[in-house]
Amino acid sequence: MDFIQPLPTVLILAHHSLLSGGIASTLREYQNVFNVRLIDSETINSPETIQTESPAIIILDAGDSDIFQKTPVTQLLEWAPNAKIIRLDLSSDRIRIFSSIELQVTHAVDLVGLIQSLSNTELNI
Repeated sequence: MDFIQPLPTVLILAHHSLLSGGIASTLREYQNVFNVRLIDSETINSPETIQTESPAIIILDAGDSDIFQKTPVTQLLEWAPNAKIIRLDLSSDRIRIFSSIELQVTHAVDLVGLIQSLSNTELNI
């Protein structure tokens, strides 16, 4: 019996952003690749809202300042530590990707080694 992997969820958080609506519409054309959910950032009042969706990707519009006041990137990474957060910046035609890594460090020397390895590592997305 073959096990079918569930499609990864792309969660788009928006409040007053036409860009986010357009992105959601475009991404929904790829419904066989991922599940797209557009959520009004005003409805996010607890970690459960994000955790229930279990997103692989969270997309934010840099021009939608309400989102960053209501749900800072660090808060989103706490709620969905395995997600990659993509911040779209239409004004500069760029994206910024945020992710979270949690490691156990018990001694200062562990921290030093970790800092050295991270500073020598290339971006691996």
